[in-house]
Amino acid sequence: MQSIDLNERLYSYYRNLIVQMAMSRYRWVGLPKTCDERYLELQLLLSGMATIAFPKKMEGTFMSLQVCGNGRPNMYDVPSQWIAMGQNGTRFTCDNTNGVLVYDNATRYPLMNGIDLYARELAQIRLVKRTNRFHQQMPFIMKGDQRKRQDMVNLFRNVADGEPAILTTDGISEIDYDILSTGVTYMEHEIAEDELFVWNQVFMMLGSPNLPFKAERQTEDEIMAQERPATLVSLNSLNERRKAADKLNERFGQMLAEPIRVVWAQDNLSKNWNLLHDVQAMYEVGES
Repeated sequence: MQSIDLNERLYSYYRNLIVQMAMSRYRWVGLPKTCDERYLELQLLLSGMATIAFPKKMEGTFMSLQVCGNGRPNMYDVPSQWIAMGQNGTRFTCDNTNGVLVYDNATRYPLMNGIDLYARELAQIRLVKRTNRFHQQMPFIMKGDQRKRQDMVNLFRNVADGEPAILTTDGISEIDYDILSTGVTYMEHEIAEDELFVWNQVFMMLGSPNLPFKAERQTEDEIMAQERPATLVSLNSLNERRKAADKLNERFGQMLAEPIRVVWAQDNLSKNWNLLHDVQAMYEVGES
């Protein structure tokens, strides 16, 4: 049961970590204040699609909500009507007159399937690493008389927990342990390379630049070629969001405070702050 619990904890940890990265890839600029960017990106992640729309009785009050199909799509597989749904029961019918559909990618498949896959992979690698390390800590198998089984269990447990292994002298002459070495090799570098490979697959899935495998042995052209798939993935998802933003601006520009744009997320605030203070520091040095 402990192994099952640890496996699920590791899976949940990696799943949450990758979800955080996936939800932080893009920044919506000019999104109406009544919309929630976090909820929008979460629905794109979970369902592959979402909507930005307003109830027809509340014109201009845009909301970023879940999507439920309503009616047959057109010949290009684009729904002409859909239902916007919120977590609290909010529900209203949408069409091109009061909203747009937003897709996470051109295939419209949710990214969550891939995240689950790689979270399991990373959890499994961590369990392998943990087991391999344990065999370095306890590189032997204990064998002894059945009557002394509990003594051996206690001894094994103490050593595994990093505690002193103490046996009383009462009946010590009856204890005869046979120690068999497991001969398990420490696979530190092989496991680390395997983990790096899986993380690179995660970064490519998210469309994020990654660390090329064994980059010191690759030319610049080889590195650029390796990064190309991630660039294509990022552009695919970015273009789908920009299509939705363009439709919003075209259809409802007069209702928006400013045009909606979508960009690749960067911490411009920190960069500008650092630049300003670096220039100020250089000026003060020059003045002195």
